[in-house]
Amino acid sequence: MASKKDWEKTLTIEWSDELNDDFDEVGLQRPDIPENYKYRRSAFSSFFFGLIYHGLAKPILGTYCLFKGIKFVGKNKLKVLKGSGAYFYANHVAISDVFKLQAKAFFFGRRINILGYPDSLSIPVAKRVVKGLGLIPVPKKGDLKHMLELTETVDYYVNKKRQYVLIFPEAHIWPYYTHIRNFLPGSFIYPAKSNAPVVPIVTTWKKRKIGKKPRQIVYFGDPIFPKEELNVQENKAYLHSECLKAMKEIAESVQQQEYVKYVHVEKKKQGNN
Repeated sequence: MASKKDWEKTLTIEWSDELNDDFDEVGLQRPDIPENYKYRRSAFSSFFFGLIYHGLAKPILGTYCLFKGIKFVGKNKLKVLKGSGAYFYANHVAISDVFKLQAKAFFFGRRINILGYPDSLSIPVAKRVVKGLGLIPVPKKGDLKHMLELTETVDYYVNKKRQYVLIFPEAHIWPYYTHIRNFLPGSFIYPAKSNAPVVPIVTTWKKRKIGKKPRQIVYFGDPIFPKEELNVQENKAYLHSECLKAMKEIAESVQQQEYVKYVHVEKKKQGNN
């Protein structure tokens, strides 16, 4: 796997594993979720960080999006949700993915919670801030206690608080990638259990009139609702299939600039020398 400095020099990335290759070097440790970690924000935390979010974070992040020329298309499709909560599924192609949706004014009054790796929990001060601003850390495989708490928490925020939960089903960042990677159905258990809609969101890359790097154009797809006649596992499979199809259709429907070239190489076999 090419390091960040390498691909930025060559604008070429070699990949072998669509599900596991990650080309963003954050450099943070990925800790276990603390045994006593509480997933839900307290009423005080929600109020306090709500003030920080609307009064400080959103204006700053909104200015960043404006400066970067990030454009949003299809926001009106959210009207069909009629104030209900929903799960957003987005491709993962830039660091800004984690906050650009939170920065937009059309989410005023509605919190966006983000499912993500617990890297930031390794930073003493930051772990409180990111939780207050919406991070829901995903525990490691086998941590059944925290996985159950996570499932209950996202359902609470979506159905009780009518908030949004943002999920990156591709899991890893592929900078400037112009296609949708195949992703696993696991995370669609949340909307299937919550009986809540799924909204596909795709970041695309448009060539600028001035400058080499493309700008981000973010497209909202039509919300996908679970089917009443299907059980939880069937709805999980249905929502995954329909969301993946919709995201690929959006990505393929617009002309994108291939700023970084991705080259598929065979995975090297590990063996004894």
